Amino acid sequence: MRSLGNRITKHSPTHRHSMELGAAITVLLASLLGLPVSMTQCITGPVLGAALVNMDLKSINWKQLAKIFLDWVLTLPCAGLICGIIMGMALNVPQWGR
Repeated sequence: MRSLGNRITKHSPTHRHSMELGAAITVLLASLLGLPVSMTQCITGPVLGAALVNMDLKSINWKQLAKIFLDWVLTLPCAGLICGIIMGMALNVPQWGR
């Protein structure tokens, strides 16, 4: 949450309320459609939207947004690799008593 807070852009309590409402609506719509969504993804969009309302693109920390996007891209392959390693270890456990 620290990354999504004031590290992307400075915001006021009004902006925070709008961001939370936008994230909640996104989660509700995705649930109705049966789409799997991440809360991190659902809140990052409204944070960027609230920052763009200020009409000042220089106030947005684009490096932080790039890091978040890179983390989203790397999550799936890393989770698959870890799962594969654990599954390989589980399938190759020595069998006692055979």
